Amino acid sequence: MPLIFGSVPILAAVAIQLLISSVSSLNITNEYLHHACNNTQGKYVPGGVFEKNLNIVLKNISTFDLRNGYALESNMDRPYKFIPPAAVFVMLQCRGDSYGPKCHSCLAKALSGLRKKCPRNRAATIWYDQCTLDIATYNSGDTRILYDNYLCMENPKDLSGDTEMFDKKKSAFTKKLLSEVKKLGKDGKRPVYATGEMMIERKKLYGMMQCTDELSGNGCFVCLDWLINERPFCGHEKQGVRYLCRSCNARFELYPFLRT
Repeated sequence: MPLIFGSVPILAAVAIQLLISSVSSLNITNEYLHHACNNTQGKYVPGGVFEKNLNIVLKNISTFDLRNGYALESNMDRPYKFIPPAAVFVMLQCRGDSYGPKCHSCLAKALSGLRKKCPRNRAATIWYDQCTLDIATYNSGDTRILYDNYLCMENPKDLSGDTEMFDKKKSAFTKKLLSEVKKLGKDGKRPVYATGEMMIERKKLYGMMQCTDELSGNGCFVCLDWLINERPFCGHEKQGVRYLCRSCNARFELYPFLRT
């Protein structure tokens, strides 16, 4: 809790701090964002080998501490020389401020959502505010970028004021975060998760970028650069925007949306 200097009474100071905390917590959500059912890999039979393998993998992940917010688990042993049809690969990536118990909570919510939206699909992906869950019958590899089902989600509220100047400042802010991502990858630091904020006149813009831990540092930069810069009109004249794909995601808002 930050120190409050001056002659503000203690009770008033506590009330102010509680108000700030409650206002901030209102922005921390774990809403469903998007899902993609991969129908090309078919559906599994209830009680069959695939479902049994899937349950084993999910049970294993549930025992992980998830302190780094990431899991890539399979019923297969490395190296993956031969992958049978009933093989299961599950990837979980939690947002950088949602590790440990919060990651477990998001896993449970994502799994429940995926079972409802893609019942018995052998491959599917679902995105929530705080995590991404992916189930597949193959291993994506350590460097392969999966752009599948990319999506731009705009904040419905329009910008006011000088929108051209805002877009220029936002573009500079995006480049700054991308350079941070590249630096993290080059230094070999994990996870590749960058956040920041920038004042634009009287507004404060908050930003976040993240890749799944299976990507190399350079792969993360390539993924985010493609996801954001190939869509220059995504979020144009809007107060916020999200960019989503299987391997990376980014978000910009005029309000704080991360735990500090």
